[in-house]
Amino acid sequence: MSNYAVVIGINDYTPPEQQGLKALHGAIPDAKEFYNWVTTRGGVPSANCHLILSTFDPQNPKPVKKEVDDALVKIIKAVVANDNKDADRFYYYFAGHGLAVELDKYNNGMCMADWSEWNRDAAALSSRDYEQKFLNEGLFKEVVIFLDCCRNPKLFFHPQGAPAIVRLGPNNNTKYLVGFGAQSQNEAFENLKAPEPRGIFTKVLLDGLNGAAAKEGNKIPAANLVDYVTIQVPLEAQEVGFIQEPEFSSNTSTTKTIYFDVN
Repeated sequence: MSNYAVVIGINDYTPPEQQGLKALHGAIPDAKEFYNWVTTRGGVPSANCHLILSTFDPQNPKPVKKEVDDALVKIIKAVVANDNKDADRFYYYFAGHGLAVELDKYNNGMCMADWSEWNRDAAALSSRDYEQKFLNEGLFKEVVIFLDCCRNPKLFFHPQGAPAIVRLGPNNNTKYLVGFGAQSQNEAFENLKAPEPRGIFTKVLLDGLNGAAAKEGNKIPAANLVDYVTIQVPLEAQEVGFIQEPEFSSNTSTTKTIYFDVN
């Protein structure tokens, strides 16, 4: 299989005293753990996986939108050059701050490290736009997206779109699975009581992918993973005093689904 991934973890933001966002604790550990999974059991060669992490520098916060877009362009070029424009699976993972688009329950802004009230649109990525790029370019048979971020509504908020969609590949009906860490208009939380702070959604997600969601055999159907995460996230959130429910969307069925390898 020819698989690719972009994995993003942002702990460090323009600080609140500069109209930015408070620092997170679990986004970088979560991204590193997802990277470890996706480059082993997830079947993505490390050369095909772009790990993008924040660095603490209040005067020059990173990553910014361009770094994500540059990683996507590199993947598109690789798929065109090496896979005849027809790769198997693409993973997109984001852990960091998120803000919902008012009156658009599905669209969410993924806040880059330079987000502040001064450039709040330019420093956020539209989840809807990026999803449509991944699906509509036709380069992948399957697309899997996991977004561990809040979905609190933000007035007059217009996150930025993805680089232009260019129809390249043959996949007219790409199978997809999209998982948000929280329901629309709600928050996703970190468990700060754990020995290492972690996002509740990502911790449960990786437990499931590492075998807890398997019912039989060596493969986990997408529906099994969704069921496991949907049940476990509220339970683990409740244990540390939060209310959190994930949200998933997919176009797969029991006869045509996405499978995740356990071994």
